[in-house]
Amino acid sequence: MSDPDIHVRPATAADISVLLEARRGMFADMGEAQAPGREEGEVRLATWLAEGLADGSAGGWIAEDDAGRWVGALSVSHEQTVPSRHNMSGRQSYLFGLWVRPENRRRGVARALVQAATAAARDGGEGAVTLMASDHGRPLYQGLGFVPAPAMRLFFEPEGSPQKGER
Repeated sequence: MSDPDIHVRPATAADISVLLEARRGMFADMGEAQAPGREEGEVRLATWLAEGLADGSAGGWIAEDDAGRWVGALSVSHEQTVPSRHNMSGRQSYLFGLWVRPENRRRGVARALVQAATAAARDGGEGAVTLMASDHGRPLYQGLGFVPAPAMRLFFEPEGSPQKGER
């Protein structure tokens, strides 16, 4: 159930600071606010978002209350991946940085943001939507039809960054 006083709209270049603040809030909630490399990563993300919002390869969604204050946000990367039987076009959205202000939680804000992003992906011809789910967020995503996938990642560590296991 979504709060009728909350409205979701696409992010614009003017919202980059909101998308970054939401991502900081997400990492703080996960206990990773001070992780090494976070500041440099945010500078790079801001540049990437600006370029992506301009060329359509990135986007986001902003949830606002009736007074126009943002209460939640979600970032999106539009990607091309390998076509498969589940996604013949290979086009997909990757959702990240979902965060809702604590005082606005349990009001359907996160659900509304994810639904806006998935509807836009479907309507835009993308064949899949992916994300990394926290234990806390997993029930929301599963309730929206997301299923676990057996993906794995290998990160190449830049010199001077934390070694595996220190994240």
